[in-house]
Amino acid sequence: MLFLLKVEIKQMPQMPVKDFLGYVIKEWEYFSRYQRRGKILAGGKLAGKRGAAAIIDAESGEEMDEIVAKLPLFPFFTDIEITPLVPMEKALLDTQRIHSLMK
Repeated sequence: MLFLLKVEIKQMPQMPVKDFLGYVIKEWEYFSRYQRRGKILAGGKLAGKRGAAAIIDAESGEEMDEIVAKLPLFPFFTDIEITPLVPMEKALLDTQRIHSLMK
């Protein structure tokens, strides 16, 4: 199952910036490990914001929840959006099928 994950931190946590940046480094290292394992297909920082987005290939909603809960910055996220995605190939086939049924 493909999921779009979008996370943001709108309020800086009450800690020294250097400590916070340590968490950010751990977060990107975590993303890199999951990308090498084939779980994160694409992703990056949200330009101009304290946030990131990724396309994640998870076996289930439960696995997706586990991945998100293990993110080093999880306790600091103010916004978390998880959206299931329909793969492009399936979307095309579904649209072609519907189109062929129309008169």
